[in-house]
Amino acid sequence: MGKREIMLVLSILLLLVGSSKGLNEFDYYQVIFQWQPAACSSATLKSPCVKRPENRFTIHGVWPSLTSGNATKCSGTPPYDGNKIYAIRSRLDQDWPSVVYGTNPTLWSHEWKTHGTCSNYYLDQYNYFNFGLSVFGKYNMISILRKYGINPDGNDYSIDYIESAIYNATVKWPALRCNKNKSSGKKQLYEIALCFTKVNRALQDCPYNAVTCGNKFSWNS
Repeated sequence: MGKREIMLVLSILLLLVGSSKGLNEFDYYQVIFQWQPAACSSATLKSPCVKRPENRFTIHGVWPSLTSGNATKCSGTPPYDGNKIYAIRSRLDQDWPSVVYGTNPTLWSHEWKTHGTCSNYYLDQYNYFNFGLSVFGKYNMISILRKYGINPDGNDYSIDYIESAIYNATVKWPALRCNKNKSSGKKQLYEIALCFTKVNRALQDCPYNAVTCGNKFSWNS
């Protein structure tokens, strides 16, 4: 049985072992790296990006997640307070920008209310955002992929090849997510998630149900 088949079986088992959890409960974290050009060329994007996308990954979010694949139910409290992240504001502007709408505090407020408040017991607002920045700074995804000849050149790549390249650098399996390019209609690489344990935030394999890409897709600049 191959790696992807094993991951699928494990995901199904996890789905069967209690898939409903209560308010603010979660099993692990996903730290989401977003490829800016894919965010701005998505077929589902209702309005153009405010700013021209750069050819780089930035942080989309840090998502407390359920191994079942079900959505978490976050309380939305305590409320977002921009003063609590003042010390890391410049780093957030650089690495966690609002790619589509261009209003960074609006994105941060949304991410904290929708996702971050689930983990407030483990990570307060400052440490939630700082955790995302730390992961992003540690794993240079473009360098990891380019080491294996994977570039945003519009060519098709197999999911196994890209997953293996990231696994070789991290020793854990990522989750790749794709969207559809509005011009070509082709599936394209949109996000890469790295997954971490709930308590000590150690890198772990991502569940198979966190993957949305098919066997082949393009990576476009």
